[in-house]
Amino acid sequence: MTVIETETISCPACRIKQETTIFQTINAMEDPELVQTLMQGEINLFRCAGCGHEAQIYSPLLYNDYRIGLKIQFYPEHVLNENPEAVCSDYLAMLKQLEKLKKDFSPFMPGLENQEGLLVVFSMGEMVNQIKFRTKLFEVEGDVAVG
Repeated sequence: MTVIETETISCPACRIKQETTIFQTINAMEDPELVQTLMQGEINLFRCAGCGHEAQIYSPLLYNDYRIGLKIQFYPEHVLNENPEAVCSDYLAMLKQLEKLKKDFSPFMPGLENQEGLLVVFSMGEMVNQIKFRTKLFEVEGDVAVG
């Protein structure tokens, strides 16, 4: 499930406050259009309605594509530097949650049984590169299996 929250943010350039959409989770199977938005660097991007200033919002983001068995958690580097214990704790909790999800819902969610684990990255660029690579790998493996 894609999870979105709305936060009020002050523009760093002009200080005008505005509500901004922040994605916490993207489910590629439910919202495939968001995958392209992520690839273009448009997810969690603040755009000031007053002055036009743009800034990336560095907030944790979980990406799920059960079709290809991919789950990636992005943490901004500053979160790891400021509270590494919390990052490790979150990671371990997500692994437990994934195992429970696989046990309970694999018959109802195609591809879930292929989920191998959780990849953690600390840059959005690496998240995008992993999605591109894993998607292409899935396509190539499918071609090999068919051919």
